[in-house]
Amino acid sequence: MIWKTKLIKKWEVSVMTLIIKNIKTLTSLLFLPILAIPNIGYTDQNNPYNPKPQWITIHSSNYYDGDSDDLVTAGIGFTPLSSMIQKFKFADPDNPTTRELRQAKLNRFIDTKTGEGQLFGFRQQNLSPLFDGKIAGTEILATIKEGNVGVLLHIPVDFDKKKPCIVAIPASNYDGLYNAKDIQIRGLWGLKHNCAVVYNDKGLGNGIYDISSQQGFTIEGKIAKDNLLFNPKIKNRENFIKNYPNRYAVKQLHSKQNPEHNWGKYVLQSIEFALYEINDRFSATNTRNFTSYNTLILIYGAEDGASAALNAGELDKIGTINGIVAVNPQIQPNPEIASLTIQEGTSVRSFKYNSIPDYATTAALYIPCAIPAIEPNKADSYVPYASKYFYSQNRCDALKKANLLTKGTPKEALEKLHSYGWRPEMEIQLPYFYTEESIAFPYQYISSYGRFDVTENMCDYSVASTQQDPLYNFGEVMPLKEVKFSEIWSLSNGHLPVWANKDVTAIDLVANKDIDSPRREWFSSSEIKNQIDYGTKGAICLREKITEKRVNDGLKQVQATGNLNKIKTFIVHGQNNVKQLINHTSRPYVALNSGVEGKESQLRYIEVENASYLDGKSPFDNTLLAIDYYGEDAIEWLWANLTNNTTLPESQVIRTKPRGGSISQAPQATLENLVPIAQKPDSSNLIMIEDRKISLPK
Repeated sequence: MIWKTKLIKKWEVSVMTLIIKNIKTLTSLLFLPILAIPNIGYTDQNNPYNPKPQWITIHSSNYYDGDSDDLVTAGIGFTPLSSMIQKFKFADPDNPTTRELRQAKLNRFIDTKTGEGQLFGFRQQNLSPLFDGKIAGTEILATIKEGNVGVLLHIPVDFDKKKPCIVAIPASNYDGLYNAKDIQIRGLWGLKHNCAVVYNDKGLGNGIYDISSQQGFTIEGKIAKDNLLFNPKIKNRENFIKNYPNRYAVKQLHSKQNPEHNWGKYVLQSIEFALYEINDRFSATNTRNFTSYNTLILIYGAEDGASAALNAGELDKIGTINGIVAVNPQIQPNPEIASLTIQEGTSVRSFKYNSIPDYATTAALYIPCAIPAIEPNKADSYVPYASKYFYSQNRCDALKKANLLTKGTPKEALEKLHSYGWRPEMEIQLPYFYTEESIAFPYQYISSYGRFDVTENMCDYSVASTQQDPLYNFGEVMPLKEVKFSEIWSLSNGHLPVWANKDVTAIDLVANKDIDSPRREWFSSSEIKNQIDYGTKGAICLREKITEKRVNDGLKQVQATGNLNKIKTFIVHGQNNVKQLINHTSRPYVALNSGVEGKESQLRYIEVENASYLDGKSPFDNTLLAIDYYGEDAIEWLWANLTNNTTLPESQVIRTKPRGGSISQAPQATLENLVPIAQKPDSSNLIMIEDRKISLPK
């Protein structure tokens, strides 16, 4: 059994640690609470055998009956979520209730044609009028004091006390605790397996702060002036407000903590908090029945959350974690110890990978110019979102003037993107990607790594509320009007822009020195009045920032070692991911791991054709598939191995089949499209990994 193996490993470490601390007799080991995580302080409470961690603050605990409210859908239920887009309005927008805020965050349209609700996530065949996917249980909200990190624990009513398990989920992307996909896909998987599920926001969350009113958000999403997720100290506040009205600070950008370098620690602390709460509820007096020795502990993360999962694995030197699934990890291997050799067929090449600030600033520079050169998918007559780019040639001309292009054509810009790893089959995603992420994609990393203060206005950008009237909108800085600040917590997914609706932003990065007036970079003119070039000066400035010492120092703090301490791990990555580029993230990390751990590595690597960070909804329903199917498939394999000793699959490429048809007309996804992970893949699909070299099948 896995628990026995795990106990032996940890027992050895614990004995060594306690001997060093001059424990008088080995017998006393039998009666002490053995902690799996080093260097975390405890303070005695009512029960000295299960002391509450001194680094945690518990804010609330609520039981949901699985009818009027629940852990997964906030009382909405799967059928309404999958039937139509639910329109949600607060009874009092100026003072939404905690329940309304929670419902608004979990109100996500589930498009079952992607396969969700059929092949992964909820299973419609298991639902009925009496059970519509609502799961009863206890929800506990807390914060880790250092960094004010949000933690959310779900203990289902049918938690299995005989075979206890915990699934830790670091928040996806840059979001907070109530990320709907985290809860309704990854968290749901854990609850369906009778596990406790613990989320953490990685020190980011919806920490948006209104500088003028000195208000921000509490862990519950309420606006307040104290006990906030993020409450920056701003020097010369009045002077700043006078010069920059309607401005905001954002935790990831302006906390000056570079929280990413502590992501692994936060995950381990969230696990220890879950163990404390489970013991507090289910253990007999004067015992700590549930420990990391006898509790199955898994980590399941996506994107930034997947990176946090791998970071936790690298920190876990004593076997706390049983298994990890990382989907599309935003991971950055240390280039000083890593190298990558890719063999495709008989072709072998060494590959230079780049940091996220490097390739993200490249994207921000060249995508707006490259749009006219992108061809639509053969079944379609247009490229999604390309029609929004009226001023692409202005950006091309500005890049030529700055000697960043020679000819100043969209085709030349597209070739620049190809050289960084955006392959031709990825191109149709680029207009959507830039529209949704814009300059904020590189900005958030550079600002965080460089520990920039909000008052520095790095590259003459600041965060502001913008014009919300959709008619004649040019993104000028204006007070919030159509959307109240109290609603921002439910609208935000942790990064910029925060959209008021599908066409208009409520809060975004703005170019302070636009020639006309401060406005969104999307509408910004850098050189000529009223000639929009998407803020070329700012994009060039960010590109230059990546060479600054303060930014590189922060980047070095987050770079991965590749040592997963022999933890059973799946990395799942979509080959067409335009956001976490596979040649700069997963491939070099897997290669590094093979060099560091060698034949002792327990890492399985899955590449999925026709998959990105997007979930296969329109306008990419006919070209992309839901990567979350493969995350769930991987964790099912891990579960089977750890509970029934099933042999794990080998590393492989999954040959998928797009759903086809035209945009918004793709048929239902089936197992012909979402081909499952094979335990024994054909040799034509097998990925070979050895000594920093990845051999990919043609």
